[in-house]
Amino acid sequence: MRPREYAPREAVPVPEAFGMSSLPVLRVFLAEDNEGDVFLVRRALQRNGVDYELVVARNGEEALKFVSESEAGPISAWPHIFILDLNLPRFDGIQILSRIRSSVGFPKAPVIILTSSDSPHDRQFALEGGANEYFRKPNDLESFMKLGDVIRNLAHRAVRE
Repeated sequence: MRPREYAPREAVPVPEAFGMSSLPVLRVFLAEDNEGDVFLVRRALQRNGVDYELVVARNGEEALKFVSESEAGPISAWPHIFILDLNLPRFDGIQILSRIRSSVGFPKAPVIILTSSDSPHDRQFALEGGANEYFRKPNDLESFMKLGDVIRNLAHRAVRE
């Protein structure tokens, strides 16, 4: 079997929902093992008017496999933004973040760490590891919906860079 060829990642424009490009959707990759949190991420994107396509990995092993397979695939299918739960089974969010940052295809892709951890050490470790944002999962719905704003703002910044 011949390995797939791919080019280094170019800046990927963000969709019209952000008023910045002609892409039909924002491709979001979410590594999250809690079905309730997956639902809330979808809801936050919808509530904030983000036209999106969401791919979900339920554990760290699936997430690492997705990163490798995506990187080897066509640029047109690459995620625009990665959202990683910090505490995943098999491999944690920091290990996935490290793989993303060391990749040929995604070294500058926007990454949000999504976690229930309020530990300053976890926050520092994630940000020093290359996460763009650290979003603590709140206990109330309205606060969780702010994740949509975080995604929107991160997408805006990514386009400008």
